[in-house]
Amino acid sequence: MQEIKKKNRAEKTLLKKDLKACSNLKTVFNEINQHLYGKLKHTDTDTRTRSKEIINLLSCKLIDEVSKKPEEHVDFCLRKGEEQESVARRIKTFFKNQVKKKYSEVINENEQITLNDELIFLIVKELQGYSLLNSSTDVLKDAFEVFVGKILKDERGQFFTPSNVIKFMVSYLKPELNSKILDPACGHGGFLLEIKEYLWEKCKKQGISHDNEQEMKKKIVSNLYGIDKDLLLARTCKLYLEILSGGSAKIFCEDSLDPISYYKEAKNYIKNEEFDLILTNPPFGKTIPIDDQKILCNYELAHSWINKNNGWEKQGTLSKKQPPQILFIERSIQLLKEGGKLGIILPEGLFGNPTDRYIWHFLKKNGKILGIISLDQNTFQPYTCNKASILFYQKMKHPPSDYDIDFAIVENVGHDKDGKILYQLNKNGTVKINSSGTPMINDDLIDLHEKIEKAEPFNVDKQQKIFKLKLSQIKNDIFIPNYYISVEKTLQSLKKNQNFLLLSFKELVEKKIIYTRKNGYLPRGDEIGSKLYGLGDVPFIRTSDFFNWEINLKSNKKTSEEVYNLYKEKQNIEVGDILLVKDGSANLIGNTAFVTELDTKIIIQSHIYQIKVLKNNMKIDPYLLLYLLNLDVVQKQFQAITFIQGTIATIGNRIMEVILPVPSDPKKREEISGQVKKIIDTKTKLRKKLLKLSLEGLL
Repeated sequence: MQEIKKKNRAEKTLLKKDLKACSNLKTVFNEINQHLYGKLKHTDTDTRTRSKEIINLLSCKLIDEVSKKPEEHVDFCLRKGEEQESVARRIKTFFKNQVKKKYSEVINENEQITLNDELIFLIVKELQGYSLLNSSTDVLKDAFEVFVGKILKDERGQFFTPSNVIKFMVSYLKPELNSKILDPACGHGGFLLEIKEYLWEKCKKQGISHDNEQEMKKKIVSNLYGIDKDLLLARTCKLYLEILSGGSAKIFCEDSLDPISYYKEAKNYIKNEEFDLILTNPPFGKTIPIDDQKILCNYELAHSWINKNNGWEKQGTLSKKQPPQILFIERSIQLLKEGGKLGIILPEGLFGNPTDRYIWHFLKKNGKILGIISLDQNTFQPYTCNKASILFYQKMKHPPSDYDIDFAIVENVGHDKDGKILYQLNKNGTVKINSSGTPMINDDLIDLHEKIEKAEPFNVDKQQKIFKLKLSQIKNDIFIPNYYISVEKTLQSLKKNQNFLLLSFKELVEKKIIYTRKNGYLPRGDEIGSKLYGLGDVPFIRTSDFFNWEINLKSNKKTSEEVYNLYKEKQNIEVGDILLVKDGSANLIGNTAFVTELDTKIIIQSHIYQIKVLKNNMKIDPYLLLYLLNLDVVQKQFQAITFIQGTIATIGNRIMEVILPVPSDPKKREEISGQVKKIIDTKTKLRKKLLKLSLEGLL
């Protein structure tokens, strides 16, 4: 018997204290995923099933770490001389006895690890030397991003929230120990885990006795609630929280937006006006709309709204469909207590689109806008290029008429578009090192909540990335920080200058200086369809065909005379028209071209506005307008109102809000117009000469 015990001890060579932190778990997970794909690509195992197996194995690894003392041997390892079959059998037994039994409420009794012996052996071998708990603040986020991230993005418009964003949002809202907190789109539980850590640390600092502290920690976890539509994510969230906390969180697999369909247990816990805090990153996108009328009828924001007397009025008719993020805003407000607070990540377009302004009317009516944080384009890369902002909000029956709103622009999030870590640099290009000798990550979010607390009011005379703006100072319900620091600042200074008249596009239309169609929109081009390319010599002009105010007639997309005649009358391209890129690639937005006598026989793409200047008494002609459109202050306005929707950038009808600084002096206007006309005429003559030379070369 003594010999057998000695032999078993010798086989268990790995102690918990021997486990090392891994600097990049995702790299390890990627290697595992590649092995799995190579071994399973000829089987019927889909990605979701494979992911489920990985989560089961990670659960074994986590429980093994959590349950062992530093001097104890770990079970999730390869023992000396152990064959694949023996390792797989032992891990499966561990899953059955240590995971399933302990967490029987979470894991189905029929659940088992079905990967073959070779793959279990491989995964154990890859992970055995690492401590998952010491390697990442969120092990499962790293795992899910590798194993199921693409599926969730494609199926549900969902992507994982970076840990630094989560940490900032929790720090900004400052949950209390007794706060009742919900994430209605909880995924694997990133927000709930960070809240647990935040509150546990707060509990620890209060200096209460050990027993009381343990009870308080369990109470904190019992006050965490989550809902997710995806069964795998909901189950994993609950399991992960319970493994790491020893408490019991209330996580439900339901459709948050459809409370009528909740099962009984969820209905008992998830009730309106019950929660102190809600933090969430809901799925969003026009490709996954909610179109069930039984769901839509429960939301004011799912109804049609009209702009009437400078205000918005809800109509009795329901929209046919609505993007989920809009409904999640209202659902969150329904669930909050009076005075409860919300932190929600939303697509940036919602913060300034004219068509979305009824949402801000609804928000202002039902509470107080606490803060708007504009996140860098790379925040969610490399998984999605969606640009987003954070809305912080407080539910109030009687919101004040005016108050301060926190604004911040986050330009650095610690990584680039490929997910590579970015560090702060010294002027000589070397990496900055902190006092402890650690490289400093270039991340504006690290202490942003502290900087916001010290922020000053918006000042046109200062350079500010963080500032406070009163609700009464918000222009046209544009809640985009960049608009105020890049546009409003310049316009405010121009207002004081008597040498300029500030006229918006809307005013140019009202004064009948520029032409719009009957619907009030500027004319734009059409899409002829790629099947009509290459049929002739008539240029089909796209957004990339403008350069230095000229139109590239050598466009590689040309069509026939017959197709041109179909669009000729409708588009009515004339000398003096100004073409302006309205959407497409962000770096092309605002580019302009002037139609000369050489350019009238073209068809323009739908992403291009066609601006016609009418005869007027203000002596604003096409040449002056071309000059004004290319001023830095105007181009910055185009950038500020350009919102990225998926991969497409657009200014839409927000162009009507763009303000042009028109010289007050009519003689100055004539002088500028004359100079621009001279440039256009000179360029046209040169183009004619080049064309003539080209034709002569063919003879």
